[in-house]
Amino acid sequence: MSDDRSSIFAEVLGIGVDEPLVERWRDWFAPTVQPFRTDLLPADVAAEVPAIERRPTPEWADTYSMYGGTWTWLSEDEFTKLRPSVRRSLLAVRRRTVRPKSMPAWPSELARSGDELIYNWIESGTVRPSRHHEVSGAVWRRAQTRLPDAERLAGTFPSADGSRANCFSTVLASTGLEVSDVQIGVDTFRDWLDEHTEVVTGTAHDDDPGVVFVWAEHGELAHATVTIGDGWMLGKGSQAWSSPRFVHTVRNFVDSWRYPTTRLSRHLISVR
Repeated sequence: MSDDRSSIFAEVLGIGVDEPLVERWRDWFAPTVQPFRTDLLPADVAAEVPAIERRPTPEWADTYSMYGGTWTWLSEDEFTKLRPSVRRSLLAVRRRTVRPKSMPAWPSELARSGDELIYNWIESGTVRPSRHHEVSGAVWRRAQTRLPDAERLAGTFPSADGSRANCFSTVLASTGLEVSDVQIGVDTFRDWLDEHTEVVTGTAHDDDPGVVFVWAEHGELAHATVTIGDGWMLGKGSQAWSSPRFVHTVRNFVDSWRYPTTRLSRHLISVR
């Protein structure tokens, strides 16, 4: 998608996207019935909000950060009929829940303001645009041996299944495995590491293609990226539909994961 300029409808985070994908984004970003978290409301406020259960799609769960708590579902008309103080409380909880992103919108707001609302929301959760266009052809060719699909994946958003592909599936898919649109669990990824990589120490191979950087948090695998050569790295921030497969420098990735509770290890993909 990112290479076919004739199909580009918009550019988000330096990545070209086509109109069919943006159409799916509109529903994932601004559904007609929306979830609101109620367990963080004062009891008297929560009592005024109708309790309506609905099963969210993975995309809606990621838009509204539905990773815990109690939720109710309201249409825009139902929301508008609530007392102003109740509406303010619901929006205050939403604002806290979706940080660091900005707030999603109602369909009416999207109709008035246009798709820029979606683009701005996606960009509000990411510091830098992808730099895949800066990677030279020579670097991509050199990466082919270990990462035959890295160039195809770089600078793309998930499209078929918006919220599934995660950092682990991005690393595996770059090696040629057909897992670009699925979610790979920690155990599966650890098994792949054990079978197809060897641990390397230090930074001597950081400019080589095919070094998998793995961050563990409290002893559990938390994140992974892979070098494509010449100081560049491919990764995906999360399983969310709004998280692209992007390219930054190795240094950018390492700096963004400098936390006291994390530990970084490096694993070179074996050539067979």
